[in-house]
Amino acid sequence: MAEELEFDPAVMEGYYSNDFEIDFSWMKKPTQHQFRWRTIENRWYSSTRRIRDGNTLSKALGKSTPTDVYVSTSSWLNPVELPRLHDTDAPYPILLDHLVVFDIDVPPFSQKNMEVARKYAVKMLDWMKEKTDYAFSHVTFSGSKGFHLFYHDLQREKFQIPDPRQREETVRESRKELLEQAVTDGHHIDTRITADTRRIIRLPGTVHGKTGWICSIISLEQLHQPFSKWKDTLLRHPQSRDMPKKASAKKSLFSRKKKPVEVKSEQLTSIEVSTHVPGTKNRSALLEWLPRNWGEPQNAVDKALQLCQKYHLGSTAFWTDGERTLMLVPRAIPRESLSKIAKKNGFTNLAHELKQRDHAWIRITAQLAESSGWDSDLIPINVLAHDTNNACKWPWSLAHIELSSRMGLEIKKDEKDGSGTEEPSMRIVRRE
Repeated sequence: MAEELEFDPAVMEGYYSNDFEIDFSWMKKPTQHQFRWRTIENRWYSSTRRIRDGNTLSKALGKSTPTDVYVSTSSWLNPVELPRLHDTDAPYPILLDHLVVFDIDVPPFSQKNMEVARKYAVKMLDWMKEKTDYAFSHVTFSGSKGFHLFYHDLQREKFQIPDPRQREETVRESRKELLEQAVTDGHHIDTRITADTRRIIRLPGTVHGKTGWICSIISLEQLHQPFSKWKDTLLRHPQSRDMPKKASAKKSLFSRKKKPVEVKSEQLTSIEVSTHVPGTKNRSALLEWLPRNWGEPQNAVDKALQLCQKYHLGSTAFWTDGERTLMLVPRAIPRESLSKIAKKNGFTNLAHELKQRDHAWIRITAQLAESSGWDSDLIPINVLAHDTNNACKWPWSLAHIELSSRMGLEIKKDEKDGSGTEEPSMRIVRRE
């Protein structure tokens, strides 16, 4: 059971209070990057000062106890007062540069899966050698389940666009194009990272709050050798979690007990949204968790994109909790048509609810348990299948366009009219 023990973030208290060495040389100008961290109270903070080295970072952290420290993949004229993407009141920030980062993870945490991730990373490196517009910077061990590959963009024209909003959008579209090429060519990468100019990535030299291993820059020579040969050279917190050799299937904590143990059910609280398009009589959006047998998020998204192509569903948003994937097609689809699509493609819950109640309530957040707190956060992946917009015959659901925006994924409407009202139907529920 040793491999199931989690790293206790409480031991991080005081860890960053003294001078600590972090290599900032891979950033052209650290003072142009935003630094953020999460504390043991699960609160997020952004640095209120410019960071140039470990000493200034330590001062910025102050008395807080961070479990995880991150840095922006973009550099900004003013990273300290960086407004949110949807903040229309503040002046639009000026993007100066954006690193191309590929995140390769193979969960769960194990030596066997790290070797798989290493092979994925080597294939990605070989693929990027053909992309002469990008220069390799470095690769890091994430501190948990994989690697981060960093590249500099040698095409500088887009960073000279006078309008800051257009500049950032042009960079984002360029990254999306590169990302789609990589996914199409079969590379195993996290689709949330590369194309997002507002993304943060774990800072090399800092501790991973779930494992206690240190996110570390490694050499290409190491990456091209089996993980087992250099695993022991990686830095880790003295009380870090051991990395098991193999990833065992998750088992009940009571699975090894000889006598059956009665486990009391626990209420789980979450937010749910209706598939119904408010302001219409019989239209719903396709909002549902992808079937478990579609596999891990990467495979599930690939299968969902085939569905988008087959039915011309238009721009589709995806989120994941690390195990399952949530799909949203923000179109006002006639109930009968949606029911047929759901029934033919394995969305059994959605098909049943549409038949019984004319709509379905779908969970869109993590679940809160009274004893153990929140489970895995719901994380945006991307908006994909833009190429099917022109052939889509259904209007946009204004409420579900708004829902996607609130959940961190902006979907641009084309010339088709919107349907219904803009406020999505939501409720807070408690289930056992």
